[in-house]
Amino acid sequence: MKKIGFIGLGNMGLPMAENLIKAGYDVYGLNRSKPAEERLAASGGRVGADRARLAAEMDLIVTCLPMPADVEEVYLGADGLVPAGREGLILVDCSTVGPALSRKIGEAAAGRGIRFLDAPVSGGTTGAAAGTLSIMVGGDEATFALAQPVLAAMGKQIDLVGPAGSGSVVKLVNQLMVGIHTQAVSEALALGRKAGLDEEQLVNVLLASFASSRILDRHYRNHIGPGRFEAGFAIKLLAKDLTLAAELAAQSGVGLSAGRRVKGLLDGAVRDGFAEQDMAAMLRYQLQRDEPGEAIKHFAVFLPMKDPELSVKFREQHLQFLADRRAEGKLHANGRFVDGAGGLVIYKERSLEEAESWVKQDPYVVLGARGYEIHEWDIVLAE
Repeated sequence: MKKIGFIGLGNMGLPMAENLIKAGYDVYGLNRSKPAEERLAASGGRVGADRARLAAEMDLIVTCLPMPADVEEVYLGADGLVPAGREGLILVDCSTVGPALSRKIGEAAAGRGIRFLDAPVSGGTTGAAAGTLSIMVGGDEATFALAQPVLAAMGKQIDLVGPAGSGSVVKLVNQLMVGIHTQAVSEALALGRKAGLDEEQLVNVLLASFASSRILDRHYRNHIGPGRFEAGFAIKLLAKDLTLAAELAAQSGVGLSAGRRVKGLLDGAVRDGFAEQDMAAMLRYQLQRDEPGEAIKHFAVFLPMKDPELSVKFREQHLQFLADRRAEGKLHANGRFVDGAGGLVIYKERSLEEAESWVKQDPYVVLGARGYEIHEWDIVLAE
């Protein structure tokens, strides 16, 4: 196996492709923005081939793309890697997507005699550059064995975690924890600042204590301490990953009390202009939210019935979701109409957008049991 295609030469993909070149592979790069291709060429890579040519000529193709829609188009579009691929081609997707999409691609590939692995990565741009990424792989053992030398050129911890889609599940579990740890760092350091502590000393104490985490070390050393928030991993991408994790949890019947709260905060940070900043900038969003601002408002959400059977099936998940919101102080009241028309939920938030971000996470809405209408509610109590 010598000729490797690499599609997606972003902050992670470019150093991964460069490590393949260093390992002696003949790497053909493809990226939407051409400057990244030029940088690969300067490192000894080849450029200029389109997807169809890569699919026809490569031994193995790695993709590292930002959004699930990008992945689906690159693999399953009219000129995608699966329709254009030759029999025996190995496809390795290092993007973060939902397991259903990974399984869909794997099934389509198998139908054309093409091998597929979902192999998302963790370790950030530092790990990508050093070739020390953690790579969590879903697929069959034979394909994993064939791809293992290529994966070893990009990562240090490489694990086959199950059949197709399993790598994506492990990555979403990882990202769920990254999001929660990021918010923990943001709240802890905000509290330390308000208390007037020496922040560097605080961080050093925490790193030597049970509160220590790689996220704390990464966020502070690379971004918060030096005050640089250019994205190594952007908030908008972490928000996307938490959305995928929340969808998987809803489908699996798992309540994400902390995860859904963090997802709402990430969505808020995206709306408030932090989307392109590094995820460590959630501290900046925390500090902004802590400043005196808009008063809490009430928003009434009507959940009209769409599918009675799904409403029964997912009722417990819906009620658990509301219980989590109530525990967080986000819920004023909820109930259902006895005639079966639907339900009513009243949220407490600063803006309609923040309230709607919760509504869009309600299992009833996510899974198609209910629609929704949302209005600001001016509560007038009876005398």
